Amino acid sequence: MSESSTAAPADLATLIEHGARDGVYSAATLLIAVDGEIVEEHAAGITRRWDAPGIEASSPGSKTDASTRFDLASITKLVTAATLLGLIDERGADPSLPAAEVLPEFAADPALRAITLRHLLSHTAGMPPEWFDREADAGAVRFRAGARPTAAPDTVHAYSCVSYIWAGLAAEAIGGEPLDRLARRLVLDPLGMTETGYRPDPALVPRIAATEYQAEPPRGLVHGVVHDETAWALGGVVGNAGLFGTARDLLRLAEALRLPPGDSALPAAVVRWMTTPVDVPGEPGYRQALGPRLDDAWTAAWTSPAGVAGHTGYTGTAVATEPGGRRSVVFLTNRVHPERTSLEILALRRQIAAAVAERGESR
Repeated sequence: MSESSTAAPADLATLIEHGARDGVYSAATLLIAVDGEIVEEHAAGITRRWDAPGIEASSPGSKTDASTRFDLASITKLVTAATLLGLIDERGADPSLPAAEVLPEFAADPALRAITLRHLLSHTAGMPPEWFDREADAGAVRFRAGARPTAAPDTVHAYSCVSYIWAGLAAEAIGGEPLDRLARRLVLDPLGMTETGYRPDPALVPRIAATEYQAEPPRGLVHGVVHDETAWALGGVVGNAGLFGTARDLLRLAEALRLPPGDSALPAAVVRWMTTPVDVPGEPGYRQALGPRLDDAWTAAWTSPAGVAGHTGYTGTAVATEPGGRRSVVFLTNRVHPERTSLEILALRRQIAAAVAERGESR
């Protein structure tokens, strides 16, 4: 991807600067691309402002820039989906493959046998939203034994971190390697996402945006370690959360989904599965693909013939692109620093999506 020489308008730069000034987050980066070319790039704030709520950092963080890494939170699910779908494609299979064919827990439990990999990736498996065991669980032993559906597959569409933890375990079962290695081979390396990965080296902490001060579990100020409590308890390499990365790296993923199948660095089947809506029960207010949401509420001002595909993350991250169109956006923040109570990021996302809509009409 190339960079435009066009000067960036001040309005978006000011918008994200004000977000840092007003305490919506301490750090933010924003990228907008049209036809694969970066037309706007802004950064604001510092990587660490607080040691705890109301207690300013004894050693304030570094200035945010293009090299700043963020806890991507649930945007990790896009990489999990691309990894599992890539393995499915390598097998010459499709997402309707029963999970019981790769996960012994599903084969042994009648309540799980009807669940397919498509169900896991589309949040239609009937799994609960979260797994609340916060104790260390090496090898996900307790998770494997206890994470079970609360409804039959295809009867409810409910966003589920539990489904994506299972999806990550399914990828490991098919690929025969840990999820981080599979994601590196199938997604991160092909896309050139060299600054994205799980469990970052402690030496990188000064370049990582801090997240929340957690009293329960008693973790203190979480910085350079995955924020999501379940992902942390499961070791930091799981399907629902755990990746850290930069805005430029995440733009590479967005662009891989924007380009037509066959032109992307991801396999054509993977791009189709991740950008084509699937049937889901109920009316969630958006369309669901295998991984991304299509036309989520925050992108309402931005319309495109094929829809706008993307995902958000609890820590304050967001990515979106228009498959077959022209535009992509990445907006990364640490809005949970030092605590998770503020929801002001929601309005900022909508403003940014509206600005993207003005940057170049879809073909």
